[in-house]
Amino acid sequence: SETFARVNCVEILHTKAIWETILNGPLSSNFYAMLRAHSIVFTEKLVGGMKPFAVTAMGSHRFAEMKEEIAKKIAANLPSIMPYSYQYTTEALDMEN
Repeated sequence: SETFARVNCVEILHTKAIWETILNGPLSSNFYAMLRAHSIVFTEKLVGGMKPFAVTAMGSHRFAEMKEEIAKKIAANLPSIMPYSYQYTTEALDMEN
């Protein structure tokens, strides 16, 4: 009941443990593949209507390399950024209730 839920949230299913499993667990490669795909789509959307100019200036191969590099940097920096989200995630999930 209420005590069981609180113990689970504090000792087992707390936000830090959830993110550690996502980032380092047995299915982390799936997460990083999804993160890469979304990062590339995000970069495409961010460039938006400027894409033709960027591709002309950089070349299509370099433009594709840039998107991959951005995705790699996001993945590399994510583990050090996630702890800043723990409190918000805990409140947003509200798993005790």
